[in-house]
Amino acid sequence: MSGTTSSASTRFGPDVYFLVLPGTGLLDLSGFAETLRAAAQRGAPLRLHYVGPADLPVSSLGLRLGGVEPLPERLPEGAALVIPGVDRCARDYLLPEARAAAGWLRRAVGPGHLLCTVCSGAFLAAEAGLLDGRACTTHHSLTDRLQREHPRLRVLENRVFVRDGNVLTSAGVTAGVDLALHLVSELAGPRVAVEVARLLVLYFRRGGDDPQLSPWLLHRNHIDPRVHGAQDLVARDPTHAWTAEELAARVHTSTRHLGRLFQAYAGISPLAYLRKIRSASARELLRDPSTSVEQVAETVGFQSADQLRRAFRRFESALPSELRAAPPGRRPRAARSA
Repeated sequence: MSGTTSSASTRFGPDVYFLVLPGTGLLDLSGFAETLRAAAQRGAPLRLHYVGPADLPVSSLGLRLGGVEPLPERLPEGAALVIPGVDRCARDYLLPEARAAAGWLRRAVGPGHLLCTVCSGAFLAAEAGLLDGRACTTHHSLTDRLQREHPRLRVLENRVFVRDGNVLTSAGVTAGVDLALHLVSELAGPRVAVEVARLLVLYFRRGGDDPQLSPWLLHRNHIDPRVHGAQDLVARDPTHAWTAEELAARVHTSTRHLGRLFQAYAGISPLAYLRKIRSASARELLRDPSTSVEQVAETVGFQSADQLRRAFRRFESALPSELRAAPPGRRPRAARSA
Protein backbone atom coordinates (compact mmCIF):
# COMPACT_ATOMS: atom_id res chain seq x y z
CA MET A 1 0.00 0.00 0.00
CA SER A 2 1.36 3.37 -0.88
CA GLY A 3 0.67 6.73 0.58
CA THR A 4 1.50 10.40 0.44
CA THR A 5 1.20 13.17 2.95
CA SER A 6 1.49 16.58 1.37
CA SER A 7 2.13 17.58 -2.18
CA ALA A 8 4.40 20.40 -3.24
CA SER A 9 4.42 23.11 -5.84
CA THR A 10 8.13 22.62 -6.55
CA ARG A 11 8.59 22.10 -10.27
CA PHE A 12 11.43 19.81 -11.13
CA GLY A 13 13.33 19.09 -14.29
CA PRO A 14 14.90 18.73 -16.63
CA ASP A 15 18.00 17.65 -14.67
CA VAL A 16 17.89 14.53 -12.49
CA TYR A 17 21.01 13.56 -10.54
CA PHE A 18 21.64 10.08 -9.14
CA LEU A 19 24.01 9.83 -6.19
CA VAL A 20 26.19 6.75 -6.79
CA LEU A 21 28.22 5.37 -3.87
CA PRO A 22 30.10 2.17 -3.04
CA GLY A 23 27.49 -0.52 -2.40
CA THR A 24 24.75 1.20 -4.41
CA GLY A 25 21.91 -1.22 -5.10
CA LEU A 26 21.79 -1.78 -8.84
CA LEU A 27 18.03 -2.33 -8.92
CA ASP A 28 17.43 0.78 -6.82
CA LEU A 29 19.51 2.76 -9.31
CA SER A 30 18.59 1.15 -12.61
CA GLY A 31 14.86 0.77 -11.92
CA PHE A 32 14.45 4.48 -11.27
CA ALA A 33 16.84 5.56 -14.01
CA GLU A 34 15.42 3.25 -16.69
CA THR A 35 11.91 4.53 -15.95
CA LEU A 36 13.05 8.11 -16.50
CA ARG A 37 15.10 7.17 -19.56
CA ALA A 38 12.05 5.52 -21.12
CA ALA A 39 10.02 8.65 -20.37
CA ALA A 40 12.69 10.84 -21.97
CA GLN A 41 12.50 8.71 -25.12
CA ARG A 42 8.77 9.51 -25.18
CA GLY A 43 9.25 13.24 -24.96
CA ALA A 44 9.60 13.93 -21.24
CA PRO A 45 12.08 16.81 -20.74
CA LEU A 46 14.65 14.90 -18.68
CA ARG A 47 18.44 14.80 -18.53
CA LEU A 48 20.03 12.14 -16.32
CA HIS A 49 23.33 12.60 -14.48
CA TYR A 50 25.27 10.16 -12.31
CA VAL A 51 27.43 11.79 -9.64
CA GLY A 52 29.47 10.66 -6.66
CA PRO A 53 32.59 11.37 -4.61
CA ALA A 54 34.62 8.91 -6.73
CA ASP A 55 34.41 7.18 -10.10
CA LEU A 56 34.21 3.38 -10.45
CA PRO A 57 32.39 2.60 -7.18
CA VAL A 58 31.69 -1.10 -6.60
CA SER A 59 27.95 -1.76 -6.74
CA SER A 60 25.90 -4.21 -4.65
CA LEU A 61 26.60 -6.92 -7.25
CA GLY A 62 30.34 -6.34 -7.26
CA LEU A 63 30.32 -4.55 -10.59
CA ARG A 64 32.24 -1.31 -10.93
CA LEU A 65 30.22 1.59 -12.25
CA GLY A 66 32.09 3.85 -14.63
CA GLY A 67 31.08 7.27 -15.87
CA VAL A 68 30.27 8.69 -12.44
CA GLU A 69 30.88 12.44 -12.53
CA PRO A 70 32.28 14.38 -9.55
CA LEU A 71 29.83 15.89 -7.11
CA PRO A 72 28.84 19.33 -8.46
CA GLU A 73 29.42 22.35 -6.29
CA ARG A 74 25.72 23.15 -6.55
CA LEU A 75 22.62 21.72 -8.19
CA PRO A 76 20.58 23.71 -10.72
CA GLU A 77 17.38 25.22 -9.36
CA GLY A 78 14.55 22.75 -9.85
CA ALA A 79 16.87 19.76 -10.23
CA ALA A 80 15.89 16.42 -8.74
CA LEU A 81 18.35 14.34 -6.72
CA VAL A 82 17.82 10.61 -6.31
CA ILE A 83 19.59 8.67 -3.54
CA PRO A 84 19.40 4.93 -4.26
CA GLY A 85 19.85 2.53 -1.37
CA VAL A 86 23.01 0.59 -0.68
CA ASP A 87 23.73 -3.07 -0.02
CA ARG A 88 24.32 -2.76 3.74
CA CYS A 89 23.55 0.72 4.99
CA ALA A 90 25.04 0.12 8.46
CA ARG A 91 28.37 -0.62 6.80
CA ASP A 92 28.30 1.26 3.50
CA TYR A 93 27.29 4.62 4.96
CA LEU A 94 30.36 4.56 7.23
CA LEU A 95 32.71 4.50 4.24
CA PRO A 96 34.68 7.69 3.48
CA GLU A 97 32.81 8.20 0.20
CA ALA A 98 29.46 8.13 2.01
CA ARG A 99 30.73 10.53 4.66
CA ALA A 100 31.79 12.95 1.92
CA ALA A 101 28.41 12.55 0.22
CA ALA A 102 26.53 13.35 3.45
CA GLY A 103 28.45 16.60 3.80
CA TRP A 104 27.77 17.47 0.18
CA LEU A 105 24.04 16.81 0.64
CA ARG A 106 23.91 19.29 3.52
CA ARG A 107 25.46 21.98 1.33
CA ALA A 108 23.93 21.25 -2.06
CA VAL A 109 20.28 20.30 -1.51
CA GLY A 110 17.79 23.04 -0.68
CA PRO A 111 14.09 23.91 -0.88
CA GLY A 112 14.37 24.58 -4.60
CA HIS A 113 15.30 20.96 -5.31
CA LEU A 114 13.34 17.73 -5.36
CA LEU A 115 14.86 15.03 -3.16
CA CYS A 116 14.00 11.39 -3.76
CA THR A 117 15.26 8.38 -1.81
CA VAL A 118 14.91 4.69 -2.57
CA CYS A 119 15.05 2.05 0.16
CA SER A 120 17.94 2.70 2.58
CA GLY A 121 18.81 5.95 0.81
CA ALA A 122 16.56 7.57 3.44
CA PHE A 123 19.27 6.96 6.05
CA LEU A 124 21.82 9.09 4.22
CA ALA A 125 19.26 11.85 3.64
CA ALA A 126 18.29 11.72 7.32
CA GLU A 127 21.91 11.93 8.41
CA ALA A 128 22.31 15.04 6.26
CA GLY A 129 19.34 16.61 8.08
CA LEU A 130 17.17 16.67 4.96
CA LEU A 131 14.30 14.66 6.49
CA ASP A 132 14.03 16.44 9.84
CA GLY A 133 10.40 16.99 10.80
CA ARG A 134 9.13 15.21 7.72
CA ALA A 135 7.02 12.14 7.09
CA CYS A 136 8.99 9.49 5.23
CA THR A 137 9.38 5.77 4.64
CA THR A 138 11.98 3.15 3.78
CA HIS A 139 12.22 -0.63 3.34
CA HIS A 140 9.84 -2.42 5.71
CA SER A 141 12.75 -4.15 7.47
CA LEU A 142 14.37 -0.79 8.24
CA THR A 143 11.49 1.45 9.37
CA ASP A 144 11.97 0.77 13.11
CA ARG A 145 15.68 1.42 12.90
CA LEU A 146 15.22 4.63 10.91
CA GLN A 147 12.77 5.95 13.51
CA ARG A 148 15.01 4.91 16.39
CA GLU A 149 18.17 6.48 14.98
CA HIS A 150 16.43 9.64 13.73
CA PRO A 151 13.65 10.50 16.20
CA ARG A 152 12.94 13.85 14.50
CA LEU A 153 11.47 11.95 11.54
CA ARG A 154 7.94 10.60 11.27
CA VAL A 155 8.52 7.21 9.69
CA LEU A 156 5.46 5.66 8.07
CA GLU A 157 5.12 1.93 7.57
CA ASN A 158 3.40 0.02 4.80
CA ARG A 159 3.85 2.70 2.15
CA VAL A 160 5.21 2.40 -1.38
CA PHE A 161 6.23 6.03 -1.27
CA VAL A 162 5.58 9.12 0.82
CA ARG A 163 5.69 12.73 -0.28
CA ASP A 164 6.26 15.55 2.17
CA GLY A 165 6.80 18.86 0.40
CA ASN A 166 9.78 18.62 -1.92
CA VAL A 167 10.96 15.34 -0.38
CA LEU A 168 9.82 11.93 -1.61
CA THR A 169 10.91 8.70 0.03
CA SER A 170 10.12 5.22 -1.22
CA ALA A 171 10.19 1.74 0.21
CA GLY A 172 12.45 -1.07 -0.87
CA VAL A 173 13.88 -1.72 -4.30
CA THR A 174 11.08 -1.79 -6.92
CA ALA A 175 9.11 0.88 -5.04
CA GLY A 176 11.58 3.29 -6.60
CA VAL A 177 9.99 2.51 -9.96
CA ASP A 178 6.57 3.45 -8.58
CA LEU A 179 8.03 6.73 -7.39
CA ALA A 180 9.69 7.32 -10.75
CA LEU A 181 6.37 6.72 -12.55
CA HIS A 182 4.72 9.21 -10.21
CA LEU A 183 7.30 11.83 -11.14
CA VAL A 184 6.92 11.07 -14.85
CA SER A 185 3.18 11.60 -14.51
CA GLU A 186 3.77 14.98 -12.84
CA LEU A 187 6.34 16.16 -15.36
CA ALA A 188 5.13 14.72 -18.66
CA GLY A 189 1.54 13.77 -17.93
CA PRO A 190 -0.23 10.53 -17.07
CA ARG A 191 -0.37 9.33 -20.67
CA VAL A 192 3.43 9.14 -20.85
CA ALA A 193 3.49 7.46 -17.44
CA VAL A 194 1.03 4.85 -18.69
CA GLU A 195 3.13 4.22 -21.79
CA VAL A 196 6.26 3.75 -19.69
CA ALA A 197 4.47 1.46 -17.24
CA ARG A 198 3.24 -0.67 -20.11
CA LEU A 199 6.74 -0.82 -21.59
CA LEU A 200 8.09 -2.02 -18.24
CA VAL A 201 5.07 -4.35 -17.76
CA LEU A 202 4.28 -2.72 -14.42
CA TYR A 203 1.17 -1.90 -12.44
CA PHE A 204 0.48 1.45 -10.81
CA ARG A 205 0.32 0.54 -7.13
CA ARG A 206 -1.77 2.85 -5.00
CA GLY A 207 -3.71 2.59 -1.76
CA GLY A 208 -6.36 4.27 0.32
CA ASP A 209 -4.03 6.85 1.83
CA ASP A 210 -3.04 8.24 -1.57
CA PRO A 211 -4.75 11.03 -3.43
CA GLN A 212 -6.99 9.39 -5.99
CA LEU A 213 -5.29 8.46 -9.21
CA SER A 214 -5.93 10.61 -12.20
CA PRO A 215 -8.81 9.23 -14.30
CA TRP A 216 -6.25 8.91 -17.09
CA LEU A 217 -4.45 6.27 -14.98
CA LEU A 218 -7.39 4.52 -13.38
CA HIS A 219 -8.48 1.25 -14.97
CA ARG A 220 -5.02 0.78 -16.54
CA ASN A 221 -3.68 -1.75 -14.00
CA HIS A 222 -3.69 -4.64 -16.46
CA ILE A 223 -1.70 -5.89 -19.43
CA ASP A 224 -4.42 -6.89 -21.90
CA PRO A 225 -3.34 -5.39 -25.24
CA ARG A 226 -6.85 -5.02 -26.68
CA VAL A 227 -8.22 -3.12 -23.70
CA HIS A 228 -5.12 -0.94 -23.60
CA GLY A 229 -5.47 -0.35 -27.33
CA ALA A 230 -9.06 0.85 -26.95
CA GLN A 231 -8.12 2.98 -23.95
CA ASP A 232 -5.29 4.55 -25.94
CA LEU A 233 -7.70 5.44 -28.73
CA VAL A 234 -10.04 7.15 -26.27
CA ALA A 235 -7.19 8.94 -24.47
CA ARG A 236 -5.75 10.29 -27.71
CA ASP A 237 -9.07 11.65 -28.97
CA PRO A 238 -11.80 11.68 -26.31
CA THR A 239 -13.94 14.09 -28.34
CA HIS A 240 -14.35 11.62 -31.19
CA ALA A 241 -17.83 10.12 -31.48
CA TRP A 242 -16.65 6.69 -30.36
CA THR A 243 -19.03 3.75 -30.34
CA ALA A 244 -18.40 0.38 -28.80
CA GLU A 245 -18.53 -1.10 -32.29
CA GLU A 246 -15.85 1.22 -33.66
CA LEU A 247 -13.55 0.67 -30.67
CA ALA A 248 -13.91 -3.09 -31.04
CA ALA A 249 -13.18 -2.94 -34.77
CA ARG A 250 -10.10 -0.79 -34.21
CA VAL A 251 -8.61 -3.37 -31.81
CA HIS A 252 -9.69 -6.33 -33.96
CA THR A 253 -12.25 -8.00 -31.75
CA SER A 254 -16.02 -8.18 -31.46
CA THR A 255 -18.08 -5.61 -29.60
CA ARG A 256 -19.33 -8.22 -27.14
CA HIS A 257 -15.87 -9.62 -26.48
CA LEU A 258 -14.39 -6.16 -25.95
CA GLY A 259 -17.11 -5.43 -23.40
CA ARG A 260 -16.23 -8.64 -21.54
CA LEU A 261 -12.52 -7.80 -21.64
CA PHE A 262 -13.13 -4.29 -20.31
CA GLN A 263 -15.18 -5.60 -17.39
CA ALA A 264 -12.65 -8.31 -16.61
CA TYR A 265 -9.50 -6.20 -16.83
CA ALA A 266 -10.58 -2.58 -16.35
CA GLY A 267 -13.69 -3.04 -14.22
CA ILE A 268 -15.74 -0.70 -16.40
CA SER A 269 -17.50 -0.78 -19.77
CA PRO A 270 -15.88 0.81 -22.85
CA LEU A 271 -18.45 3.60 -23.12
CA ALA A 272 -18.40 4.28 -19.38
CA TYR A 273 -14.63 4.61 -19.66
CA LEU A 274 -15.11 7.09 -22.52
CA ARG A 275 -17.53 9.18 -20.45
CA LYS A 276 -15.15 9.11 -17.51
CA ILE A 277 -12.26 10.42 -19.61
CA ARG A 278 -14.50 13.13 -21.04
CA SER A 279 -15.55 14.09 -17.50
CA ALA A 280 -11.90 14.41 -16.52
CA SER A 281 -11.27 16.67 -19.49
CA ALA A 282 -14.33 18.75 -18.61
CA ARG A 283 -13.15 19.07 -15.02
CA GLU A 284 -10.04 20.88 -16.21
CA LEU A 285 -11.93 23.20 -18.58
CA LEU A 286 -14.49 24.12 -15.95
CA ARG A 287 -11.77 25.93 -14.01
CA ASP A 288 -12.08 28.70 -16.59
CA PRO A 289 -15.13 30.74 -15.50
CA SER A 290 -15.36 32.43 -18.90
CA THR A 291 -16.43 29.14 -20.54
CA SER A 292 -20.02 28.02 -20.10
CA VAL A 293 -20.94 24.49 -19.06
CA GLU A 294 -22.57 24.03 -22.47
CA GLN A 295 -19.34 25.03 -24.24
CA VAL A 296 -17.30 22.68 -22.05
CA ALA A 297 -19.67 19.80 -22.76
CA GLU A 298 -19.41 20.33 -26.50
CA THR A 299 -15.63 20.74 -26.37
CA VAL A 300 -15.01 17.41 -24.61
CA GLY A 301 -17.45 15.41 -26.75
CA PHE A 302 -20.71 15.33 -24.78
CA GLN A 303 -23.88 15.99 -26.76
CA SER A 304 -25.30 18.37 -24.17
CA ALA A 305 -24.71 19.97 -20.79
CA ASP A 306 -27.26 17.56 -19.31
CA GLN A 307 -25.21 14.62 -20.54
CA LEU A 308 -22.14 16.18 -18.91
CA ARG A 309 -24.02 16.61 -15.64
CA ARG A 310 -25.16 12.97 -15.71
CA ALA A 311 -21.57 11.86 -16.22
CA PHE A 312 -20.47 14.06 -13.32
CA ARG A 313 -23.11 12.54 -11.06
CA ARG A 314 -21.64 9.12 -11.77
CA PHE A 315 -17.91 9.80 -11.91
CA GLU A 316 -17.21 13.02 -10.04
CA SER A 317 -17.68 14.12 -6.45
CA ALA A 318 -19.28 17.44 -7.41
CA LEU A 319 -21.47 18.82 -10.15
CA PRO A 320 -20.06 21.35 -12.65
CA SER A 321 -21.81 24.22 -10.86
CA GLU A 322 -20.33 23.11 -7.51
CA LEU A 323 -16.83 23.07 -8.98
CA ARG A 324 -17.37 26.59 -10.24
CA ALA A 325 -18.51 27.67 -6.77
CA ALA A 326 -15.40 26.30 -5.03
CA PRO A 327 -13.16 29.02 -3.54
CA PRO A 328 -10.12 29.93 -5.68
CA GLY A 329 -7.11 27.75 -4.95
CA ARG A 330 -9.17 25.01 -3.34
CA ARG A 331 -8.29 21.65 -4.83
CA PRO A 332 -11.39 19.84 -6.11
CA ARG A 333 -12.13 16.53 -4.49
CA ALA A 334 -10.96 13.43 -6.26
CA ALA A 335 -13.04 11.68 -8.86
CA ARG A 336 -14.76 8.41 -8.08
CA SER A 337 -13.00 5.28 -9.23
CA ALA A 338 -15.95 3.74 -11.03
